[in-house]
Amino acid sequence: MKKYLLGVLTIALMSIGFTACSSEDDNETSLSFTKEIIVGKWEITNIAGNNEHSTWLAVGSEAEFKADGTCKGWFSMEDAYKIEGGRVKTYYAQTSEPMFVYTLLSQNGTTLSVRMNGTLDDKSSCTLTLQKVN
Repeated sequence: MKKYLLGVLTIALMSIGFTACSSEDDNETSLSFTKEIIVGKWEITNIAGNNEHSTWLAVGSEAEFKADGTCKGWFSMEDAYKIEGGRVKTYYAQTSEPMFVYTLLSQNGTTLSVRMNGTLDDKSSCTLTLQKVN
């Protein structure tokens, strides 16, 4: 009987844990980028979190995303992008090497809150506040 109760308790606790993770993931993807949102020039007004790239990712830095899928990102090789699953995925056009993934957290007029995650072996993750400058 004790083994049975222990098993039921273990399954119940695991279910709660999986439900909590799923809920967080749903919140992160509740907003979706579109070309109408991302196209334009953006200035970073705040950076929060794990900014491992402080040599080139700084408050006041600008990036531009164009309607044709090209961009001049914050990182020099970040020169093209796609919108997939509501996220902006940047890459180096010459080799198709992925650079960063941007998830839209909130939008208030011309101000965006965006989570920036690295790809491949880049484990950085930070939240950027962006202000549209044109």
